Amino acid sequence: MTKQGCLNKRLSFLFIQILLIGVFFPMAVYGQSLLTSFKPGDAIRLQIWQPWRISEGKAEILGLNGDYAVNSQGYTTLPLIGEIKTIGLNRQTLAARLKEKYSPFIKDPFIMVTPLIRVTLQGAVNRPGAYLIPPTSSLWELVGMANGPSGNANLEKMQSERGGRIVNKNLLRSFEKGYSLQEIGVLSGDQILVPARRSFGYRDALSLATFGMSVALFYLRVNQ
Repeated sequence: MTKQGCLNKRLSFLFIQILLIGVFFPMAVYGQSLLTSFKPGDAIRLQIWQPWRISEGKAEILGLNGDYAVNSQGYTTLPLIGEIKTIGLNRQTLAARLKEKYSPFIKDPFIMVTPLIRVTLQGAVNRPGAYLIPPTSSLWELVGMANGPSGNANLEKMQSERGGRIVNKNLLRSFEKGYSLQEIGVLSGDQILVPARRSFGYRDALSLATFGMSVALFYLRVNQ
């Protein structure tokens, strides 16, 4: 076989590999998302479009779109259709069920459902409080929703709590590796505490003075 033939064979094999990755990797991700089901305390982000109205600039139905909580019984109350059971369903199954429910009211709806978890940020952030966020989001996106950390935030000491018990003492290390909230086990109802650095006190002043004296003595010895 000629060199050109070998090269063509290798390129063909590489193309097939890329094609297989392009086909099966999204399927694997899709399959993994099917395992995620809604639980009490979660919420859903509902988005409804009519793609055939894109040319009119009215594809998105703004009056229905929004974030809706899953109550303690596992039901969610939605505009037009009222209460619907969401507990135990994944996003694809729920979207299909909502399409069926909304079809009598909306012609050819395209429905997207995004899972949300409720996480409370406390401590040294600019706007502490409870936030609804997709579990695939990162810590920085969550902190960004709170307008970022305050000037005295000690990010190295961030920790997550559940029911008054510490779940993860070192969140920063986990998120530096690019893990999502879901991947590190953050659930609805969890709290993330961002402690503040302690204020500058007399012990800090004493340590600083000692360090300064050590530096001064070092220079005196060098100059002698």
